[in-house]
Amino acid sequence: MWLEISSFIIHWLMALAFFMLIPLPFFLKGMEGENLLFIKKLYRPIMHFAHVGLIGSIITGIFLIQNGLSWWIIVVFVLWLTIGALLGLTAKNLRLSMENNNKDRSLLRFSYILTVAILGMFILKFANWF
Repeated sequence: MWLEISSFIIHWLMALAFFMLIPLPFFLKGMEGENLLFIKKLYRPIMHFAHVGLIGSIITGIFLIQNGLSWWIIVVFVLWLTIGALLGLTAKNLRLSMENNNKDRSLLRFSYILTVAILGMFILKFANWF
């Protein structure tokens, strides 16, 4: 019982990392110059926290599974893999754009797709599918 409760709490805390990533493409699109560099520097550690949250969410999510393998678990796992890939691509493009001091289109594109995937995961989690 305590394992389920602690897994649930940790799972929710890991979700906070993904909530912080949602406004990134809107910041990237609307800012220039020093403000853009500030946002990039601000989001660099958030990306690291999101990577930890990605691993933590799958570990705690496994402890929260109650009814075995279902279509919902499969869809969540595929979406989790997609978010992981997009998080890696966004983090790499963020690092490269900080080194080159430019406004990179691929960073904006991957961050938009990452935001859509994160919102899809939250919709899948909180929609009443049962």
